[in-house]
This record gives sequence, C-alpha cells and structure tokens, in this order.
Amino acid sequence: MTNKQALPLISVYMPTYNRVQMAIRAIESVLVQDYANFELLVVDDASSDDTWQVLTNKYINDERIRFFRQPSGQGACAARNRAISEAKGDFVTGIDDDDEFLPNRLTSLYQAYDDKYSCVCSGYIWDYGTVQKQLFTSRRIVALPELLDLHILSNQALVRRERMLALGGFDITLAAFQDYDMWVRVVQAYGPALRIATASYKVNVGHELGRITNSPKRLDAHKQFIAKHRVHMSERNLQNQMFYRQSMEQIPLTLSGLLGSSRYGLVKLKWRYYVKHKLGLLSHWRIKIFSKGIRGLFKK
Repeated sequence: MTNKQALPLISVYMPTYNRVQMAIRAIESVLVQDYANFELLVVDDASSDDTWQVLTNKYINDERIRFFRQPSGQGACAARNRAISEAKGDFVTGIDDDDEFLPNRLTSLYQAYDDKYSCVCSGYIWDYGTVQKQLFTSRRIVALPELLDLHILSNQALVRRERMLALGGFDITLAAFQDYDMWVRVVQAYGPALRIATASYKVNVGHELGRITNSPKRLDAHKQFIAKHRVHMSERNLQNQMFYRQSMEQIPLTLSGLLGSSRYGLVKLKWRYYVKHKLGLLSHWRIKIFSKGIRGLFKK
C-alpha cells in the first residue's frame, strides 16, 4: 500500500526500558512496514542506561518516529497511555520493545478493519529462539462471553484511538493482564472483536525462558482481574478462569477434575494440559530408572 494520502494515519505505541538493542530491532520492524502512513511513538520509561541517548541519536532524522521520556519509571501501561494521548492517528496499535512486526502487519490489520468490530487483531508467532510456533491462526469473531473464558485475542490490536481514550487507556493499577483487561473493556463497550488468521506479530521469548509465570505478583493480578470483571462472568467463565489459574500454578489436573472441567469448554486445551503433566511424570520416572534402576522409583 503506497498511496499515503488515501490511508488513515496509524499510530504505533512502544514502551521501552533498559534494552536498547531489542528496542532497535522492534523499531526497525515497524519502519519496514508496507503500509505507508504511520507514526511510531516510543516512550522511554526512565531508562537507567543509555537507551534514550542511543535511540534519539540513531533516529534523529526519521520524521516517522517521535520520542518521549517519562520523568520517573511508571511502568509499561503508563508509557503506552502517554503515547496514545500524544498520538495523531485515527487508529492505534502497539508493539513491545522485545517483539517484532512482520512487514505486512499494519496493512493486514487495516484491510480487515470494519467499524462493526471493536478492534482487529491477528494470530502471532511465538519465537523461542530456535523454534517458532504460530498461535491463533484462524479467523474468528470473538464476543465477550468467550473472551472471558480465555484471552483468545492477542496482546496487540488495531483500534480507533478515540475508543482507547474514551475507556481511559490501559489500567495502570494492574500488575499483569493489562492487555487482556484492555480488550475485555473494548469488546464490552464496542462489540465483538475480529481476529484474522494472518500471523504478523512475533513474540520473542527466547531471552526470558526463565520467567516465572506463577509469581505472587501475577497471581495477585489475576485475582484483581477476576474481581474487576466478575459482574460480567458466567459460571462457565469462572470455572475456566480457575483452570487458567491452576495452570499458572502448575497444579496437575486429576482425571476426575479434567472430566468435570471439560463441561465448561476449552476441552482440547485442558486435555493437553492433563497429558503434559502425565508425560512429565513419566519422563521423571524414566530418568530415575536410567540412573538408578527400578529401585530408583521408590527413592526420593
């Protein structure tokens, strides 16, 4: 898409903090978009290293990028909200500083956009560094009841800027699940979202494989999320959120628990989780047998 005048401006927001080389990779992936009319707003959340100096010097002559610096560290959500408030586009979407856009990212989202949807997102690529996996690569219209079962959109979506502003942007009081919370509120206010099949966003997780997903902060944030949206949740939603919490805490499902939980949907996901833990136990036994023989199974 090359006719800039015929296209609405899309504002891309990106918070960053203390990882300048990753930020450069993310910025470069935005700059090579085949969508002609965009701006990139980078908000440095008071980095303590040379992120600000390196980025502003490197891109000083690129008018497509605007830089902002927070006076003190306020978190990624506050940085995103700052960028959205400063944006000039009709539409906004985001990128995290350790992720990447594929070149057709903005074009594919804009071509799929329709005001009858609250927002448009896409499938994405989970990149472990040596292995890549594509997730949610099927077209789907997502209404509030199924979104409250599980976050089946993605962390980034194309949405009208005025809608984000009307909802107050991202909730800075949440320690986690801010993206999930944002799209739940968008769908609740403006109707179902559209997820397109094209995987045009790469989530780079190879550098954070040691991340602890069952940290007390994350578990507390999940409680906050449930309390915030409880009024809109059915029994099915609550049961599926309980399953999600169980998976965060890495608590195995019993067979009876699996059968009971399957009444509420997400059957394939729950069976995969069940089998994963069973195979994990078999693997543990196998290692014991190989190292200590059969008697090793009965020793701690």
